[in-house]
Amino acid sequence: MSETEKTHRFIVIGAGGVGSWLIPGLVRILEWKFPGSVLVIVDGDSYEPKNKERQDFKEIGPKASMQAMKLTEEFTNTVIIPVTKWVVGDDYEGNSSEDSAKIKASKLVAENDTVFAVVDNFAARKIIFDAASKLDNVDVFTGGNDDAYFGSVYHYQRRNGQDVTDHPVTMHPEYENPPDRNPGELSCQERAKIEGGTQILATNMAVASFLLARVQKTIVNEEKPTEGEIYFDLGVGKAESYDRSASRVEVNV
Repeated sequence: MSETEKTHRFIVIGAGGVGSWLIPGLVRILEWKFPGSVLVIVDGDSYEPKNKERQDFKEIGPKASMQAMKLTEEFTNTVIIPVTKWVVGDDYEGNSSEDSAKIKASKLVAENDTVFAVVDNFAARKIIFDAASKLDNVDVFTGGNDDAYFGSVYHYQRRNGQDVTDHPVTMHPEYENPPDRNPGELSCQERAKIEGGTQILATNMAVASFLLARVQKTIVNEEKPTEGEIYFDLGVGKAESYDRSASRVEVNV
């Protein structure tokens, strides 16, 4: 099958500091490498004027909808779907009027999806990784950064029901017991009390660039993700990769 005959479904969860820069790159990959593909943008939050300092958007409003509206007119060979919902775990049992604005991870992520968990929250990322771990074939990319120049990206891949790279819980205890709470499981009042991000634009954009490079290597070029995790520090101009390949089973991909 030629490159142009393939299609993909990319799901971006989080359209903020990293996501707003990542999404325009991903849609270009789909548009020109895999026409006829689908880009799903998921975010329950809205853009505010204060976000303009480090996030890329044109209009105030729901992040997922604003990104989809901005891109749909230009990229006609890609189906762009906004999902203005918060992602929650399968064990979520809320009964409030806000539940219509939430979607369970297992209802969102499906076989053969390529998922980008670029939310600034460990609990929310854990939900995505855990849902993916129950699938046979899936790719989950995540990336984040601190309030200065340090950032990292990680690629979790499963093929034929086996891990090609390890679930991040094997080396990051914060995915076992997240130090934060998933915003999707908070009330509107609780989310309003969360302080806005103080990250810097350059580091957000660097995370997006590293993720795009991983997509080029492992999705477009179909190379095995031997560099599962990459750390970088823009302050000293250095990046390091670590082999996080699952060592228990050799998987042919």
